[in-house]
Amino acid sequence: MTTHKRVHDIPIGASLKLVRDKRTAWSWSLGAGEDVELIEIQGQPVQFKVKDRLGRIWMLDSHDVEMSSEEEQSESAETAES
Repeated sequence: MTTHKRVHDIPIGASLKLVRDKRTAWSWSLGAGEDVELIEIQGQPVQFKVKDRLGRIWMLDSHDVEMSSEEEQSESAETAES
């Protein structure tokens, strides 16, 4: 069995951490290391619809984010209990 996570297996509502800075044409910005909440996973190529701490909605590529350490730890604990 593999420990590799597919991006489609990330639960809605999960906390994701940005791995690079992002900016929009409206001068919105997110910094690397900021947490966002997953709202939806969309199509091909895979994009995440997320909400930042100010309630703004973003579309991010799957390579722009990673699972936050809290999410990884809680999922690892759930897997170990099974």
